[in-house]
Amino acid sequence: MSRLRTLFAGLMALTVVLFGMATTASAQTQREGQPNELVFTILSAEGQASSGPLWQPLLDDLQREIGIPVRPIFGSNYSVLVEAMRANQAQIGWFSALPAVQAIDRAQGEVIARTVDIEGKDSYVSTLIVKKGSGITLADVVRCGKQYTFGIGDAQSTSGTLAPMTYFFSPRNIDPRQCFSTVRSANHQANSFSVANGQVDIATSNSVNTVFLNRQNPQIASQIEVIWESPPIPESGIVLRGDLPAGLKARIREFFVTYGQGVGADADRQREVMTALNYSQFRAADNSYLDPIREMKADQARREGRPSDVAPPSTTASNRWAPVIPFALIGLLALIAIGLNMVPKKAPAPSDPTVIPEPPKKSLAAWSLDVLLWGGFAIILLAAFNRVDLPNVTNLFSNSENIRDYGADFLRPDWSDWKELVGQMWLTVQIALWGTFLAVFLAVPLSLMASRNLSPNWLVWPVRRVMDLLRSVPDLVVATLFIVAVGLGPLAGVLAIALNTAGVLAKLFSEAVESIDKGPIEGVKATGGSRLHEIAWGVIPQVAPLWTSFALYRFESNSRAATVLGLIGAGGIGQVLFESLQAFEYSKVSTIAIIIVVAVTLIDMLSQVMRKRLL
Repeated sequence: MSRLRTLFAGLMALTVVLFGMATTASAQTQREGQPNELVFTILSAEGQASSGPLWQPLLDDLQREIGIPVRPIFGSNYSVLVEAMRANQAQIGWFSALPAVQAIDRAQGEVIARTVDIEGKDSYVSTLIVKKGSGITLADVVRCGKQYTFGIGDAQSTSGTLAPMTYFFSPRNIDPRQCFSTVRSANHQANSFSVANGQVDIATSNSVNTVFLNRQNPQIASQIEVIWESPPIPESGIVLRGDLPAGLKARIREFFVTYGQGVGADADRQREVMTALNYSQFRAADNSYLDPIREMKADQARREGRPSDVAPPSTTASNRWAPVIPFALIGLLALIAIGLNMVPKKAPAPSDPTVIPEPPKKSLAAWSLDVLLWGGFAIILLAAFNRVDLPNVTNLFSNSENIRDYGADFLRPDWSDWKELVGQMWLTVQIALWGTFLAVFLAVPLSLMASRNLSPNWLVWPVRRVMDLLRSVPDLVVATLFIVAVGLGPLAGVLAIALNTAGVLAKLFSEAVESIDKGPIEGVKATGGSRLHEIAWGVIPQVAPLWTSFALYRFESNSRAATVLGLIGAGGIGQVLFESLQAFEYSKVSTIAIIIVVAVTLIDMLSQVMRKRLL
């Protein structure tokens, strides 16, 4: 059996090496000529579930036209999609205007077409919106006076920030943060809901979002009024990597500019696909159609007193043998280990008194169970190999230049705004603190009701299902719901953390209660104490130290969770982090990361001190 196991290990090692070499050969073929696959990125706030069925027919047609598989990737964070194209993990994509500029500058991108909506427009406008019937006019906005709240877009949003700043605020020398009582940043949908619900007085939006609201949520759209529109802004476009083979680029360009423009049944079907996407055609274009975006970016740089953005050079240097090295090393080490195990071991002489008797050998049935367990584990791992995209681990070596470019900025933190960043981190900690505090108050009664040694079964089961619900729904989803209810800002983050953490703490608290000694409870009961007395004097003293430890640990975790909630407008340093990532300001991202690490470390040290004092 020992030799069988050794042989099995050898075959596994050989499989890994061969698979790695095959993957490397495939990647090398792709670099040298026609790609084996085209990855098409789609910038979509709605995600794959909503946008996938709309785009898939078009991508299927593209695949048939060029004879190469086309795989879509959806994302709401355009910086990730741009970096994917830069690293050659994506070769073509649909981007809105500003991300298209970033793809051109950072990822060797080339615009081949621009979209035209069903009304024949190839541009859209930024807007300022207010609640219908509020009486707020454009003159009121210009007057400032800090009497209104304002919802602006993300720092790198074209219609949410750049256009209103370039065409409305800057010409009037207005700084929104000095003009309004409160300025909060979020996406168009969140700003629209906040205006409609009266939580924000004025906000930025765009004409595309207006159409979307009229179609998907007419009740909200009916409560919004537009008081200002910007000059036309270029619509989205199709961008592909410039280093694709010239013939392939020409075929892709021809496909898009002629899609849905012919006659016949096939053209009618293509027009239906375009209509579902809210487009009438893809019009031929080049990089120059994005010049208005570059002008807005230059205006932003002037306002901030810094040079215009200059994209770093994009490199594609690669080593022919770098991807195969990890697999070769793994296989070599495995073969060495196998060889050592196959060498017969010399047994000591039976008469030697120092010899320890050999343990009894496993039976064949026992070995079969071991093979089933570990063999099944290996099969699951192999089956999941492609599903978790592990073949692309070779890109850590073939795209090392991209990692070095990123790391170069990351190792040069920018401390110019450290005071503001520390203030935002302190706000994040306060969100986590209040969220945890409220969660403990929710978790204590839930845990007592969910403990089988304290509560009847008819109560335990539904309470435990409520606890499952609270901790199962991601806090980002809960925070989004609260943003609609209470508006943008830290309160939504506090409530989201409170509910999610309550579900986790209630489970931990109930398990602690179920493991207590029944003696103190029986003692309180013997003195004639009520059920409340049993809990107060028989249960709480036993579980309080453990409860305190759990709560402090969750506070540490929530300090990190509150950072993520800032990405959707819940306030704190997460919002600044998201904006810095969108702007590719990796030096600032490095500073934020350092501040977060220091803050979490201090919280951990404080928690340890508190645990020692309380336990």
